[in-house]
Amino acid sequence: MSQTLLSKWTRPALAGLLGLLLLSSFLLPYTVTADEGVLTIGNAGEPQTLDPHRYNLRLEETLLNDLFLGLTTFNAAGEIVPGAAQSWQTSEDGLTWTFKLRDNLKWSDGQPLTANDFVYASQRLQNPATAASLAYFMYMVKNAPEVNRGELPVSALGVSAPDAQTFVIELSQPYPYLLERLLYPTAFPVPEHVIETHGDNWVKPANWVSNGAYTLADWQPQAFVAMQANPHFYESVSIANVRYLPVVNEQSAYNRFRNNELHVIGSFPVGELARVKANYPDELHLSDLLSMMYLVFNTEKAPFNDTRVRQALSLAIDQDILTDKVLRSGNKPAYSFVPDLIADYQTTPLLHIGKARAERLQQARELLASAGYNNSNPLKITLRHVSGVEGKKVNLAITGMWRQIGVVANLQQAELRNHFADLRQGDFDVAWAGWVGENNAEHYLTLLQSDIGNVNYGRFADARFDDMIKTAQQLSSAKQRNQQLAAAEAYVVDAYAVVPLYTVSVRRLVSQKISGWQNNLRDVHQIRYLSWSD
Repeated sequence: MSQTLLSKWTRPALAGLLGLLLLSSFLLPYTVTADEGVLTIGNAGEPQTLDPHRYNLRLEETLLNDLFLGLTTFNAAGEIVPGAAQSWQTSEDGLTWTFKLRDNLKWSDGQPLTANDFVYASQRLQNPATAASLAYFMYMVKNAPEVNRGELPVSALGVSAPDAQTFVIELSQPYPYLLERLLYPTAFPVPEHVIETHGDNWVKPANWVSNGAYTLADWQPQAFVAMQANPHFYESVSIANVRYLPVVNEQSAYNRFRNNELHVIGSFPVGELARVKANYPDELHLSDLLSMMYLVFNTEKAPFNDTRVRQALSLAIDQDILTDKVLRSGNKPAYSFVPDLIADYQTTPLLHIGKARAERLQQARELLASAGYNNSNPLKITLRHVSGVEGKKVNLAITGMWRQIGVVANLQQAELRNHFADLRQGDFDVAWAGWVGENNAEHYLTLLQSDIGNVNYGRFADARFDDMIKTAQQLSSAKQRNQQLAAAEAYVVDAYAVVPLYTVSVRRLVSQKISGWQNNLRDVHQIRYLSWSD
């Protein structure tokens, strides 16, 4: 995402990011019970938008996956399967992808959906006027960066529709992960006939049109997002009505689940884990998530533009203590920026992993001293993080670790969407970030490319690293590409642009009234695969 998602959190970020997964603040008093026949799900917060081209948070991606359908999608197990496209072909050089759409696709208002809708959506994503922060997700399309920068017209984008059932994507360079990238809302179609009529108001329930299994029925800010089955979707669904509630506080989510006000929650307090295992063994779903939680330095601000300072702060952080002593929730320590969960890829850990802690702390003090910081002139910084119990615990522990090397750090917290908005604007010293990503290393490493946009929160820039990534992006062989990406990761480790902290373990509770739920590394669960239990 996320954000990313976190996104993404911001996805990609988390996405990345993550939006990613921290459930922290409050839930407004909207209640519903299973007696109403409505599936109620606790989402990670209030969406800023339901426009697929303007989303940035994982919690928005969750909603958009039910409302829209891209060329590819995922099944209940999180595997890539055909979506709006029933088949596809790739040219020998890997530069041309041809997608054949399913027959008789329709928008939720009954209007035909054709390949031209994908052309329009692709152009809208890259149009500078859209201001899509995740437009770079599709930069592999021919001329996409130039269009997005306003250097070429949208008509120059490498997409076309030879006929109503055929959509062609031309790439500027090979991209073997395209089918996975098309899973994201950035590649979803949007209804030109509605947007041209209503402008930005097209996302209001009264104007809403989409092509997914569900359509938007209502959206009451800070209360719920309501969906109902799309009568024009190509498959029938078992659950007709869904409400997503913005559940930010884990304890509130847990209480509402126990009170039968929520059928599904995305997390609960880790202190309740033992009781949950005892009292809700059949409802409990624990699973690893393709993700990375990390600290990012604002390299445009002194002293974080000094590698010695970044290295010192990194040396002081003990990932094992964070996961085993502080969080104790199943999260796994991360020693490399690319998660170990990525298939067919060899990560490069931080150079100091394996050294004794005393040795690391001494080296950190020496690095700070060489940068001009000591007991009489301590380094003073602000560490920003997302509001919530877990976020505070982790970041308090980090400030304690920094105190051991003479660093004075203050915490500053904000709600998830405000936190990542400030990160995108570069308004921070050091900040917690999250990225819920794809099953490939490139999705993580490109966060450090200098020209990737504002999801490179720290504005890290290294010409050689950029060149190494660009070299990898010319390779059509996934094996060769991964080898080059591994070399780029090994190089950038020395720069200490970020500090990997941990990968997430998802703690969900799912009512036994729901069937069809399958744990998967993406933690994606489209409602169309679920049904009421007999």
